[in-house]
Amino acid sequence: MFLVLVTFTTCKEEGDVIFHDSFEYYDVGFAPRGPWTIDGQGIIRVDSARSHSGELSVYFESNEGFDNRAFIKLIGNPLFPFVYNRISGSFYIWLDEASPDGIHWTMVQAGGSVSDKGYKSEVRYGGQHHKQLMANYDTQGKNTDCWHHSTTAMPERQWVKVGWLFDGTNETMKFWLNDELVKDLIVIKKGQGCLGNDLGGKWVFPVFEELMIGWVDYQTGGGTRRFWIDDVMLYH
Repeated sequence: MFLVLVTFTTCKEEGDVIFHDSFEYYDVGFAPRGPWTIDGQGIIRVDSARSHSGELSVYFESNEGFDNRAFIKLIGNPLFPFVYNRISGSFYIWLDEASPDGIHWTMVQAGGSVSDKGYKSEVRYGGQHHKQLMANYDTQGKNTDCWHHSTTAMPERQWVKVGWLFDGTNETMKFWLNDELVKDLIVIKKGQGCLGNDLGGKWVFPVFEELMIGWVDYQTGGGTRRFWIDDVMLYH
């Protein structure tokens, strides 16, 4: 389940693989066990219907609203804290259909406490308008909820590689699809706008304490998301 010092250099932000889960060693029909924990009331189970590699992947169903999210989460030792407060990773996803226009959704996020500030923050990649991708920043203890939109749509009904970088030291985040950098999703210190202005539009990154992969539709009216995830990797 854990790989150390395996070179992987497709994207320049990727280095040595420190974690790889192909989900081949869990019981079919049940949620993956440690190091993963489950977050949300959606359906999560190891499944043999589709896989990117091997025979198994994880099947997810998330439904309308935050409570019905479906995420698998990594938290604490041995992965956290990350060196230089920087999380770089990737996974493969087969998505039946992305959330419809106007529904704000997230598929990967990392969060934690902001050093010596008394609030928490999260950096996220998902989307909102016309199934197009979006970076998102939000806080607990401050009023923010900031966005940065892309013109790139989320691919459907095919295996696609999603890659990301959350660089807390430099307050920078980047996103890749099939190893191609999505340039209009690069965020450095601030995005295009915010609903709240407690931080003056700045995206103040946390000390990362957890990583979540899956799906949430924050509003109702979007229906059910059905998707598979395989080959989760994290890099130095």
